[in-house]
Amino acid sequence: MSPASAADRLTSAVVTGPTGTVWDTTVNGFYTLFLQTPGLGDFLNPNDEAINFETTPGGNGFLLAGDGFRPGEVADSDPFYDIVLSFASGNTLSGQYTPLTNTFVGGSSYTTGGFTYSLAEFSYRRNLGNSVSQYVAVPGGDGNDYSGNVRLDVVAAAGVPEPATWGLMILGFGAVGGSMRRRKSVLATA
Repeated sequence: MSPASAADRLTSAVVTGPTGTVWDTTVNGFYTLFLQTPGLGDFLNPNDEAINFETTPGGNGFLLAGDGFRPGEVADSDPFYDIVLSFASGNTLSGQYTPLTNTFVGGSSYTTGGFTYSLAEFSYRRNLGNSVSQYVAVPGGDGNDYSGNVRLDVVAAAGVPEPATWGLMILGFGAVGGSMRRRKSVLATA
């Protein structure tokens, strides 16, 4: 199994706001959250279908697009947005973005299959453009859609040193400690 194929699969993304707004990648009655890979250029879920994207070691970035909510408005619907990314392993990553201050906080992480997954970046805000109308499976919303990005980092988990390495470290500390005990003190005179 190659390192890339050992990586976890992204199966769901949900963006919510405290006023009850929901955009997600699950087929249901909520607004669709579309994910796009910058390198591939295609939406992972253009017809509101479920996603199943294999992550790879390194940075995994996605562009986000969501249908405009609160039709007729151009302002963000919520003071902040939470994101939850779900994976095939059953683990999740979450974080929060505040448009007013352009700040991201609370990126979580987990380790599975020899890799550590961390939510490194998230932004989501309203813009003056219609970026998802050709993909919306259920009409609704407004022409002033939401866009943003999310990045998760996948790195090999740090290993535990082997017993031989522990032995060398202990011998080294012992040698340093022994040399310090044998040193003679010299009394300084003025």
